[in-house]
Amino acid sequence: MKALFTLTSSESKRLIAKGIKGMSSIQNAMEKHTVIVAGGTTNAFVAEELLGIQLEDKTSYTMGIVTGGELGVSKSSKKIPPYVISNGQSQEISWKDCLPKLQRGDVFIKGGNAVDHTGLAAVMVSDSMGGTIGAAQGTLYARGIELIVPIGLEKMIPDVRAAVEFMTKSSVDEAIGNKVGLIPMVGATVVTELSALEILYDLEARCIAAGGVDGSEGSVTIAIEGLDEEVERAIKDIKSLKGEPQVKVH
Repeated sequence: MKALFTLTSSESKRLIAKGIKGMSSIQNAMEKHTVIVAGGTTNAFVAEELLGIQLEDKTSYTMGIVTGGELGVSKSSKKIPPYVISNGQSQEISWKDCLPKLQRGDVFIKGGNAVDHTGLAAVMVSDSMGGTIGAAQGTLYARGIELIVPIGLEKMIPDVRAAVEFMTKSSVDEAIGNKVGLIPMVGATVVTELSALEILYDLEARCIAAGGVDGSEGSVTIAIEGLDEEVERAIKDIKSLKGEPQVKVH
């Protein structure tokens, strides 16, 4: 059976978050280890799924934000620090304090701003020290900690490596909005709508188109194929997340 559907940006974020919750490494970490959910609007959906909570203002869970056609910083008055989850429970500890204690089996989740067809993802940073990923990446690589990057296909660009190389040749002199750099996340487990579908269901998924208007900007159209019961189960679940509210700037 083959089926077709379109997801808005927020619906994609919800699907990706559900896919991450279904990952075996996440289930193991939620039961026995530690999961750090770094800031980001997609990660706000991830935090909701992992902890069974609701974040009304998802822009409160991010620092950098692209809105109004500019690169900017969230102006939310209620900033929520990244969640540190140990043995399935949210902990009252800063992620930076937790970082040196990470061990094999723990997981670090960080959103991104760019992904290409090879699965390489990158994140924009305005902080001169590289922001969250700049602080965390060395520890993650040195200790073999899994880095998971939830990222929608709306953020697909032609070539992440070429983009990073172009940005590192010289500094940005002028920008409409904030000046940023671009940091690649080599070796990360990238989770898009397609991989989320394949985690949750026994089927194949392909993105066949993207874009839309009047609230469907950033949408993706996806085709899935598999056994009837798997496709029907997927479509039932997709229908349940249709209408996911857009992320609004409060």
